[in-house]
Amino acid sequence: MSQHPSSARVTETDISQPSEASDYALFLRKFIERGRMMSSAVPSSRTMAMKMLEEVDFSRPGVILELGAGTGAVTEYIVERLRPHNRFIAVENDTDFVEILRRRFPTQTVLQADATRLAEPLANFGVHRVKYVVSCLPTPAFSKRGIVRLVKWAERSLDPEGVFLQLTVVPLLYRRFYKRLFEQVNFRMVWRNIPPGGVYCCRRPRSKLTHREFADARS
Repeated sequence: MSQHPSSARVTETDISQPSEASDYALFLRKFIERGRMMSSAVPSSRTMAMKMLEEVDFSRPGVILELGAGTGAVTEYIVERLRPHNRFIAVENDTDFVEILRRRFPTQTVLQADATRLAEPLANFGVHRVKYVVSCLPTPAFSKRGIVRLVKWAERSLDPEGVFLQLTVVPLLYRRFYKRLFEQVNFRMVWRNIPPGGVYCCRRPRSKLTHREFADARS
């Protein structure tokens, strides 16, 4: 998500020293500015991060892609578990968040890009196939064209045995939405999060998704 023109810049102290209070304040400000284009008004909890990563087998080589990395609440736990045969890329489009991520995770690849237009930026890093997608994005709030682009990219680029993991803070409301986009969808509830939420574990993106089918999926 791109930087809002009127956003105040975070200070050097804010971004160089990880702080739960400063992260919460920044998330709340972004949420007030953008509403539904932020997945939550607060960063993900440790419990939510752990639930998302239950499906990620770090013992297997492959690319792990995080979409909407924010201030790194989930990124932190991914980085702790990485092995030499894993390749990790954090994708974020907000300028403030990107700056924070690059300072907090200087040895990791942080890609500033639109999550609905991933093919070319990832190809520039030599990435054409992804094992896991960990998404903290407000996917149902995307435009029709944006969601179609994202799912078509996943259909081409997600490993046949790969998993698209989607965070939500509105449990089960969008189950039908994701089942229209993926052939297999399971949901795992996370009560110990503010607010309570969960994780959609999605496999096998549906091919030939159209704008009409996407409109049906949102209804």
